Amino acid sequence: MDTPQRDLVGIDEYRRMTGYMSTGLAVLTCAKGSHTAAITVDSYMSVSWDPPTMAVSVYSGSRMMEALDTASRYTLSVLSADHQDTAEWLGTPGQPIYGLLSQIPTETTELGGVVIANCLAYFTVDIAQRTEITTHTLVSGPVVDQGERNTEGTPLQRFHRSYGTFTERN
Repeated sequence: MDTPQRDLVGIDEYRRMTGYMSTGLAVLTCAKGSHTAAITVDSYMSVSWDPPTMAVSVYSGSRMMEALDTASRYTLSVLSADHQDTAEWLGTPGQPIYGLLSQIPTETTELGGVVIANCLAYFTVDIAQRTEITTHTLVSGPVVDQGERNTEGTPLQRFHRSYGTFTERN
């Protein structure tokens, strides 16, 4: 018996429906020559605790993916509720390549990763695999460095294109 072919769901409706998925925001950074490439991301995940492994999804045709194609590692800064302006700035398409982080307080880790100052936590990942899936690339690998910065803060969340946070931290 033949199974009827289902049409894919509509892109606009899918985008609207995924707005129900509350997501934490982070800033992804990596070295690109003499400067640092950076974008806001909401599609990142812990893949495994043993061994500690993470992945991030990046649009394959972006300048960020171009930077990741030549990078050996990247750093994720998990943003606190105080970082909404940073998330909006680094999430806006067409930002300058040079001076992108000049107005944003950052720190450099022992391994050279660029971290957003006062982020909740950061993770530095050695790039082990790049997997293309339709229009995006999953960039994954082992976590080689991590740290806490703002242990009192709450996470910056996005829900239906609005920003928010939890009211308290347990």
